Amino acid sequence: MRVEPVQSAEQTQTVTLTGIIFRDEQVVYGQSGGGVVRLYTNGEKVSKNAVIARVYDTFRAEDYTLNRLERKLGILTDSNKVSDNTVKNLDAKINRLYYTIRLKSEQGDFSSVAEKTDELLVLLNRREIIVNSRLNYNDEIAQVKAQRESLISSGSGMFTDVTTPVSGYFSSCVDGYEQIFTAKAAVSLLYDELSELMKQPAQELAVTREGYAVGKIANDPKWYLCAETDRDTAYMLTEGEKYSISFPTASGRETEFTLQRIVAQNGGSGAALVFSTDIQSRELGDARKQTVSLVLERTEGLRVPVSAVRTDDENHTGVYILKNNKVTFRRIEILTEKDGNCIVKEYAPDEEGYSEMLHKYDSLIISGKGLKEQAEEADGDTTDYEIRIFG
Repeated sequence: MRVEPVQSAEQTQTVTLTGIIFRDEQVVYGQSGGGVVRLYTNGEKVSKNAVIARVYDTFRAEDYTLNRLERKLGILTDSNKVSDNTVKNLDAKINRLYYTIRLKSEQGDFSSVAEKTDELLVLLNRREIIVNSRLNYNDEIAQVKAQRESLISSGSGMFTDVTTPVSGYFSSCVDGYEQIFTAKAAVSLLYDELSELMKQPAQELAVTREGYAVGKIANDPKWYLCAETDRDTAYMLTEGEKYSISFPTASGRETEFTLQRIVAQNGGSGAALVFSTDIQSRELGDARKQTVSLVLERTEGLRVPVSAVRTDDENHTGVYILKNNKVTFRRIEILTEKDGNCIVKEYAPDEEGYSEMLHKYDSLIISGKGLKEQAEEADGDTTDYEIRIFG
């Protein structure tokens, strides 16, 4: 017989969507100059009238060093956020990202190569935490912050401080869509209007206001993700319900959204989905348009290989386990089946029929010949064993 312990498992049904981020953002401008030193990282919360950047009249060598330190600080901060402690899954993500970088390089898309390289470094650092039981990168983060503060305080030359008009969350990425992809548009536009907005190519619009855009502030933590799909997919969802969505820039980590609206196309088969959340994360990136994975359905329970499923004399569906060196039948309730495995319901101890059902950590018999349930011995009967201990 082959025996293995029963473990918890889950199966998900997902759909891939291209989503556009909508939120209320206010661009912050400074005077034109030679170099900009931003004092906050993306996603960081800032107060009203805070100095978020210094615009120098000339370029300085320190500006390039500061940019490198900020990039390194972002990588180390993201590296601490380990959500998947399975080396196998992490290695699969690393391999996929590696080949994506090769493909983007061959296509000449070097801006994407730089972005994906940072993501790869984050994954490699997370792997270091898991494999070598490292706690975090807090010491390295403290060192980089100290270097950054020292460099900023030693800055020379004429500069102008840029302050925030409102409190909120800072981002250095300004794409010109800030007055178009707003919260009002997300909650009020019809399908055709949303569809036309989402078809606009990235960075089509330029910032036209005079002055140098050093960043933007989102004063409301709530933001929206709008995506096009078909009616069949849309009608599998329910307005007001919460759904998990993962972003590739977040290394597969899921963020919980509420489905605000399902906007159907009049006379057509299309539909637009409008999700909202107030969760802030630097890992989600600054790109306005992103490919995301939406979890339509998640089934949790106990994993049972299809090959282990049996039927007893009373036509009950179940499996055989090894308990106290005896083959014992346990009933199962199959919830779903995929790729040669079943997910079966995990009964709670206070549920009716618990004692007859399969439990977590039971010794599941995966395969074997002539399996049948062995009756319990009558009281008073004993079995003699010869035990030999070697060593």
